[in-house]
Amino acid sequence: MRFSTGRCTDLITIGNDRFQAKLHSDHIPLPGQFMLARFWATIYPYVNTVVFPTTTESNSFTIEIKNEDQQSQNLSLGSKVELIGPCGQPVSLNKTARNLLLVANTSPHKLLPFAQLALTCGMDVTFLISCKYPLESLDPRIEVHTGELKPLLENHFEWAEQTLMDFKPGTIIHKLLDPISSNIHVLCHLMMPCGAGACHGCTVYTKSGWKLACKQGPFFKLSELKLEIE
Repeated sequence: MRFSTGRCTDLITIGNDRFQAKLHSDHIPLPGQFMLARFWATIYPYVNTVVFPTTTESNSFTIEIKNEDQQSQNLSLGSKVELIGPCGQPVSLNKTARNLLLVANTSPHKLLPFAQLALTCGMDVTFLISCKYPLESLDPRIEVHTGELKPLLENHFEWAEQTLMDFKPGTIIHKLLDPISSNIHVLCHLMMPCGAGACHGCTVYTKSGWKLACKQGPFFKLSELKLEIE
């Protein structure tokens, strides 16, 4: 595991209830990976916050925090953030794909690194969002559709060459997406306190057995997942 210290170099308000914090860091997560961040001093090893980048640069990455979150009180320009990672496995985009579908029902910002990479590669990006989010903060090149999740998917999933989702779908949506499940990666677990597989608090049940989201995920192919233990 890699330990480092990030420094907050910028704070940008987006919408009415959240902001983005830019952290200068020697270690930059790739799309699909996360960092464990500690915004205050503590002796307890598992008091870390899982953070996903929204955008990345060669020497920094940006994270999104809601105003109501406790860690927001500990961030200011110049403040230090203790970091562990990058953790987890990155997810590569299909080099032959022409379009990317992103689907969010809770946390659109966790998928934004994929949008950044896809746009850089000249791909078309469509974002289906079924939760409240400051859409004006998104890259204008992204095609955005909002509304109830199931109708949105029914209208868009068939043409998608690669799809990433910020949640593990339930039975109805899982069956709907089954024909293209091998082209879909889903974010399975957000409780990943250790980042090293030591606590086994992030186990995910797959067709090949139990896997650890913090080590072998946290994004998994939908075709690999089981809906329930058999």
